[in-house]
Amino acid sequence: MAIPAYYSLIQNGSSGPDEALVQTWLNGVRDQCSWFEELKVDGRFGKASENVVKEFQLRNRMNADGKVGANTWNTLYARYTAKHGLTVPYPGVTLRQGTAGGTVRLVQQKLNSLGEKLSTDGRFGSATAAAVQRFQRRNSLTADGIIGKATWEKMF
Repeated sequence: MAIPAYYSLIQNGSSGPDEALVQTWLNGVRDQCSWFEELKVDGRFGKASENVVKEFQLRNRMNADGKVGANTWNTLYARYTAKHGLTVPYPGVTLRQGTAGGTVRLVQQKLNSLGEKLSTDGRFGSATAAAVQRFQRRNSLTADGIIGKATWEKMF
């Protein structure tokens, strides 16, 4: 099972932190035989991301539809961690109020393991922002309630 767990379908036109994480994973499993250029990790899932997903799916004997459903998500995670170890890489974009997805749910689960009592619905709302600020203060980080690279790396 992937970490974070699959949250929802990612396809052309999708955007957010889960899309950025998929772009990070795809870049991380590239090799000298990859057809397409490395992706810009910006959280916007467009034609370039779709084409790289199709290549990944073909190379892994999957239905090459260019969409990241549960099967592609879990296989991509497995290939990434086989190559890089069981780390949760920074998704490449900040997480803040209004973002949603598996990466947000993972943050909520992590904060709950540290004593918070958040709903793990994958939606970054005011309660999650307040819990992030408390985490940041405890760890001598800027307490802005936004998860950037420094907060992510301290958390994971």
